Order: sequence, then structure tokens, then C-alpha cells
Amino acid sequence: MGIWDGLKIAFEGISAANKELVEGIKEIITETKRDIISDWKREVPDVGNTIEKVDRTITTLKNVMEQIPDTSSGPFNPNIKLRKILKEANKASNITSKNSIKRAQHLKVSRIGYSHHALSINEYEVIHYQDGEVKIETIESFAKGAAIHVVDTPRLYKKDEVLARAHSKLGEKEYSLIFNNCEHFVRWSLNGD
Repeated sequence: MGIWDGLKIAFEGISAANKELVEGIKEIITETKRDIISDWKREVPDVGNTIEKVDRTITTLKNVMEQIPDTSSGPFNPNIKLRKILKEANKASNITSKNSIKRAQHLKVSRIGYSHHALSINEYEVIHYQDGEVKIETIESFAKGAAIHVVDTPRLYKKDEVLARAHSKLGEKEYSLIFNNCEHFVRWSLNGD
């Protein structure tokens, strides 16, 4: 093995370790935020509920912003093509085949102008907010021909508990774009109070 091969392996190892570190920090921040909100809800319910609603609003806005195309660079910028290639490669690495979907996974599909989220029951079915109601549907009905992505959302409960929590909301019709949307439902099932 040459020196360049050794350096390449070393940098790949460092890159993987950094990625793992960043994911760990994100998970700690998410858990800490959830604990703080839970404490506020317990100690000062009005304030805690307001903080939770603001947090959900921020999550929704981030979700919407992800879907807005980047127009900061003009059509003649030489980086556009490279950025597009890298973005497509990243998308391809997140696309999940139906056979690799496991129980209690956070799934996402992109629609025009927004993303839709669901919780996998198995490789054939999901539970999600659809038409303002929590329902069980097929993976195909959820995807509607779009690529399915697995979102790496921290899971606080065992898979059976996650699915039981989700099933407890079956038939619920309390959908709110800002305060109780499909993504909020999935995240609550996985790690909510």
C-alpha cells in the first residue's frame, strides 16, 4: 500500500469518526431539548406548551425551507453543476428500497413544496397523518411513486412501544400544519413525551 492509499484510508476514518461525533451531538441536543420542554410543561404548563408549539413550528419551517430550491447562485455559476451532482449522490445514498425498510422507522417522501412523513409498521405498511387523520396505508400509497428516505430520528422507545404509541393515535383527527403535522406525529411516536 502506498502513502496516498494510507492517507486516503486515514482521512476516510477521520471523516467517519467526525460524522459519528456530529450525529451523537445532534442526538444529545435533541434529547436535552426534549427534556427541557418536558420540564417546562410539568413545572409551568402554559409556558411549556407554548415552547413546545414554537419548537414544532420551527421544525415545520425547517422542513419547508429544505424544499425551497437554492436560488442564491446564478445559472452561470460553475459550482452549480458540481453542487447538483453532489446533491443527487446524497439523495441516492438516502433512498431506501422497500426490502430494506424495517419496523418503526421514520420515513419521508418529497412532494412539490413540502415533505410527507410516516412511521413504518413493516416493509409493506405505514401509519401516518393522511387527509387530516392518522391512518394505516400501504407503502405504495404513502410514496405515490416518490423515492422513500429513512430519516435518522432518535428513538427513545423500543420498536413495539413506538408502534403501540402510533397505533394509540389511529383515527385521530387533530392535524395542524404548524402544531401537529405528519412529522410531529412520527417524532412523537419515536421519542415524544
